[in-house]
Amino acid sequence: MYSHIALMLAEERARDMQFAAARSAQRSAARRARRHQRATLRAQAAEAAGLPDSFEDFLCQTAQSAMREPTAAGRSRGQAVR
Repeated sequence: MYSHIALMLAEERARDMQFAAARSAQRSAARRARRHQRATLRAQAAEAAGLPDSFEDFLCQTAQSAMREPTAAGRSRGQAVR
C-alpha cells in the first residue's frame, strides 16, 4: 500500500512540475511580447519625432545643420551670434 501512495504522490508532483514549467513559459512569452511592443512603440515615436537612428546619424545631422546656419559675416541687421 505504501508503494501505491508513493506512486500517486510522484504523479502529482510530476503534474505540478509540468504546470509550473508551462506557467513559466507563458510568463516568459508575455514578457518578451511586452518588450517587443515597448520597443516598437519607442521606434515609432522616434521616427515620428524625426530622431536619428544612431549616434553617428545624430552627429551627421548636427554637422549638416551647423553648415546650413549663416555665418556672422553673412547676417543682416546685426543679429547676435549664439
